[in-house]
Amino acid sequence: MREEAEQRQGQNQSGSSEHESGILEGGRARGIIAAAPAFLVGVLLLASVWWDSAFDLRYWAPLTILTLALLLAQALAGGLSLPRRGPLAVGLVAIWCLAALVLLSAAWSESPVGAWEGGARALFYAAVFTVAVAAAMRGEWTRWLGGGLLAGVAAIAIVVLLRVFFEGADAFLAGRLNAPAGYRNGTAALFAFAVWPLIGIAARRGIGSGGRAAAFAGVALLLGLAFLTQSRGVLLGLVAGGAVSLLIGPDRVRRAWLAIAAAASIAIASGVLLEPFHAFDSGAGTVADADAQRAGVALLLVVGATFTAGLFLAVLDNGLRVDLRARVRAQQLATAGLAALAVLACAVAIGRVGDPVTYAGDKLDEFTNLEAATTGTGGVRLGTVSGQRYDLYGIAWDEFLEHPLAGAGEGSYSFAYYRDRRTDRNLSNPHSLPLRLLAGTGLLGLCLLLAWLTAVGLAIARRVRRGAERERLWVAGLAAAGTTVLAQASVDWLWLLPGLFGLAVFALGLAAAGGEREGRGDVADAGGGWSVGRAAAALGLAAALAGVTLLFLSDFYVRKARIEARSSPPAALEAARTAGRLNPVSTTPLYLQASALESQGRHEEARVALREALNLESRNFVTLGLLGDLETRAGNDRRARVYYRASLELNPQDVGLRELAQGGE
Repeated sequence: MREEAEQRQGQNQSGSSEHESGILEGGRARGIIAAAPAFLVGVLLLASVWWDSAFDLRYWAPLTILTLALLLAQALAGGLSLPRRGPLAVGLVAIWCLAALVLLSAAWSESPVGAWEGGARALFYAAVFTVAVAAAMRGEWTRWLGGGLLAGVAAIAIVVLLRVFFEGADAFLAGRLNAPAGYRNGTAALFAFAVWPLIGIAARRGIGSGGRAAAFAGVALLLGLAFLTQSRGVLLGLVAGGAVSLLIGPDRVRRAWLAIAAAASIAIASGVLLEPFHAFDSGAGTVADADAQRAGVALLLVVGATFTAGLFLAVLDNGLRVDLRARVRAQQLATAGLAALAVLACAVAIGRVGDPVTYAGDKLDEFTNLEAATTGTGGVRLGTVSGQRYDLYGIAWDEFLEHPLAGAGEGSYSFAYYRDRRTDRNLSNPHSLPLRLLAGTGLLGLCLLLAWLTAVGLAIARRVRRGAERERLWVAGLAAAGTTVLAQASVDWLWLLPGLFGLAVFALGLAAAGGEREGRGDVADAGGGWSVGRAAAALGLAAALAGVTLLFLSDFYVRKARIEARSSPPAALEAARTAGRLNPVSTTPLYLQASALESQGRHEEARVALREALNLESRNFVTLGLLGDLETRAGNDRRARVYYRASLELNPQDVGLRELAQGGE
């Protein structure tokens, strides 16, 4: 009897063990399925870098459609786990409300299609953030997803370095590294994105010496490539990201010293690294392949040197066995060294700039002088604050003052800029995310952005407070990566690069969400029966998906009309009309219709199409100019001048319009 009881007990234990193993395997499988959308989105964000960071609608609209479809499928299948209270829940509501506000601003915007496109882009960021949060809520995916992002950026950096060697000057624009983002400041932000997470890995004891050395060499590579862009905004991003990294991450002293060492290695090689920029800016006005290749060789040598130094330090640090008192003393000495270095840096800076008040005044004058050179002393851009931004910022601020609560509407800024600009630079955005929101959506839009940032910050702080030191390594790295890009977006138009800005939003979602787990009271699982909230979310996602799909299809037919215009005006007209039916608030299909109609001799119908476009955007100088062109070709010079003069009033700095408006007088 006793043997039978023991045998039965053993069978029960075995069955229980198998049952528990099955539960664990089932939970792991569900976690993998839940994280799969985030892995797919992350891969596509990285891949989009090669297509100008998905700047064009034909690239970012499919990404948006896919991301919204993934969320909708999860919501319908009951696999979408999101927080229902706490700061992270507030952050989710805030970012979706911001996207909704941008869309709704079409009701008062002077460019309804601009608001529609801007809102669709904001929907993409909200969807990316939600995908990241949902994945991190289902398990320990922060390290895998975050590590994948870092590995992807590092791989892109290696490919770009190879392009510098083999393509030479083709990787540069006006002496500054342009590849792969197609926008030099965007390229700098991409490489700066991974700097602080890799510094955290390089500083971490317990990680393999080879891994730490590779991470340190990666930091040097990324900083060097960012330096080749001569972007000034990236400095702000790196400082802000460093502040977050040092504030919440472990190994603060090691991180600080490694950052200083990496920056010093780039400074030492800066003379050679600047050869492409000097060749264009102060030389022949072109960059030779040899100039780019010398810069590439210098950067490769820096990477090799930092790897060697990093390997030596990591082997020494990992193998160091000292008592607690000696370790504390070493840390105190390292901290004191940082303090002494900071004091020395301040003294050198004061000695170099002289009176700080006078220096600040000079820089303010430089910023407000729209004709000042963008190259400072020593032939670099990094020490200057000149350029067009004073004009851009001032016009955005004026738009906000005129419409403080809800703004002038997304897309309206370009009309105000061309009317009030003081230069002949053809730009259409204020080069600042906060000012863009103030101009387009007023205090409501800016408050929603700040609410999202605050909520994300609180969620990250809560996770750091609760998490183990190993978890803090990844949380701090991802938070710093996202902060780096967001801070630079305050002085650049990174918001318009969904592939790049989406990486930042994705990283912040991963950093903020991993502290929650399923089964807690503050986590809502979409599984089970249908609820009002779940149904509303599904309907909202379906509506957003339909809206973005219409935008994408309309853009497809616009591109088709442009191609057909070369050989078949009737086919171009049909494609343009289809585009107009899909997007009835866009002027572009009407422009294409007018062109196709004029090509067929149907001048009055062409006039009707252009007047319809003018009804959509009454302050669009382009439409008035096209009407003037149409009347000129029809031989109606007097009527053409009326249109040209009206266009000139909306764009008074355009020299060509001024000549057309005065023609024949």
